[in-house]
Amino acid sequence: MNLSSRKPLSRRDAFTLLGALAATACGGASGGTTATARSAAAGDALKLGRAVDWVPAAGLVWLIEMEPHDLLAGPVFGPAAARIVSERRFDGFAQRHGGLDPRRARDIVLAGYPKATLVVARVPFDPGPVDAAFVALGGATEGRAVERGVTRMWRTAPGGYEQVALLAGQAVVVERGQLGPLRAAVYLAQGRLRRSLPALAAEPLASAAALAGEAPLRAFAPGPFEGEWANGFAGLLRATTAVAIALRPAADAPNAAFAVRLLLTGAWGQDGPAAADRLRSAFGVLTSDPLGRLTGLDRPLDGPTVTADGGVLRLEATFDALAAARGLHTIVDASVAEIMAY
Repeated sequence: MNLSSRKPLSRRDAFTLLGALAATACGGASGGTTATARSAAAGDALKLGRAVDWVPAAGLVWLIEMEPHDLLAGPVFGPAAARIVSERRFDGFAQRHGGLDPRRARDIVLAGYPKATLVVARVPFDPGPVDAAFVALGGATEGRAVERGVTRMWRTAPGGYEQVALLAGQAVVVERGQLGPLRAAVYLAQGRLRRSLPALAAEPLASAAALAGEAPLRAFAPGPFEGEWANGFAGLLRATTAVAIALRPAADAPNAAFAVRLLLTGAWGQDGPAAADRLRSAFGVLTSDPLGRLTGLDRPLDGPTVTADGGVLRLEATFDALAAARGLHTIVDASVAEIMAY
C-alpha cells in the first residue's frame, strides 16, 4: 500500500467516530433472524464467524470492532450510549432500510483503507425489503450479482462507488469509495481465500489483538506510520508497529465507568522507560485540551498507569462513562443525526 495516502485521523474525527460507534451499539440485544428459510439455508455454505474475520488485512489503515449485545449487557455502556442517540432515530433508520436494524447486530466492524471504507455487520434481516430499500434510497443499481448465497449491488456515489453485499439474511457488508475490500471480505466469508489472513489474524495486528484482550469495543491501526501519523503520541508512532485500544466495563469502579487499555507495540528495548514517560506526557496533553475536558478524560477515576514491557508500551486508565457520553453527545450530535438520517 502507498503509505503517503494514509490520511491522519484528527482528534475531532476520532471523537466523532467513537460517538457514531457508540450510537450504533445503543438500544437492543441481538435477536432471532427474520430471514427466509431459503436464505438461511444458503447461509450454511458461508463461513459466518465473527465479522472481523472477513476484514482483509491487505491495505488496512485502521479498524474498529464492536459487539453491541455485550456493550448493552451491563449497566455501563448501555446508559452511556442512550445519551448519544435516541430510540426514535434507530426506529427511523430501520424503517428506511427495510427493517435492517443495527441494534440487533451481533458484531459490527468499521475498517478504513487508503481509498475505501468498509462496514461489516452480522445482523439478521429479510433480504427482500433490504434489497428494495437500497434501490429506493439511492436510485437504480448499476450492477447486480448473486453467487453462493451472496447478493452484491453497486452504483456510482459521491467520491467513488457504493457497493452492498447481502449475505443470506445474516450479514451485510457495505463499501464506499474505490471498489476492492468488499470482494475480499465476501471471499473470506465464503471460505475462498484460504491463503489470505483476515486483519486480526495477520501481523502486526495479531499480536496487538492478543495483548489487548477481548473487549466489547476495540480499535487497531497497523504500522508503519509515516507523514502526519508519525507525529502521533509525541512522535512515538515513528517507532510503533501497531496501535491497539480496548474499552471494557470497569469491574471495581463505584459508578458506571469504563477501563481503557492503550497499547503501542515496537522494538522499544532499553528505550522503553523513556518512551513510557513520553506516552504519559502525550496522554496528558491530549486529555487536557478542550475536547478532553468536555468528555471528562482529563478527570480519570483511576490512572493513568503507563508501563514498558519488552516490545509493548501499555497505558491503562478508568473514566466516568456518563461524563464521557455527555461530552460525546455535545460533539457528535449533528453527525449522528446525519448518519441516522441516511
